[in-house]
Amino acid sequence: MSREQAVATLMALPELQAWSKQIEKASGGKAHGAIIEYDNQLREHDGKRYYQLSFIENSDDTAQRWESFLVSLTDGDILVDDDIDGTVLSLAQWRETKKPLQRSGPGT
Repeated sequence: MSREQAVATLMALPELQAWSKQIEKASGGKAHGAIIEYDNQLREHDGKRYYQLSFIENSDDTAQRWESFLVSLTDGDILVDDDIDGTVLSLAQWRETKKPLQRSGPGT
């Protein structure tokens, strides 16, 4: 999987699509959701290598990170990299514990 495919895989998540729409609506089109690489070094986790990507709220004067993800090079598996406590969650764990569709901003 290429980096571009990893970005497309992330942006296809319903949570990221909803966040992008929410950001555009709240900002009147002045801010947008985007995926950036937060570390260009591949990260190894449980024997697999991952791209390190973040979903950000991007405007003319600032970029604010909402969430960080790991996307596997081999199979496109997505993990959530919890910056607060350093844990790595599966998508199912993230959805169950963090309730991402209820978020209204970075860190909420």
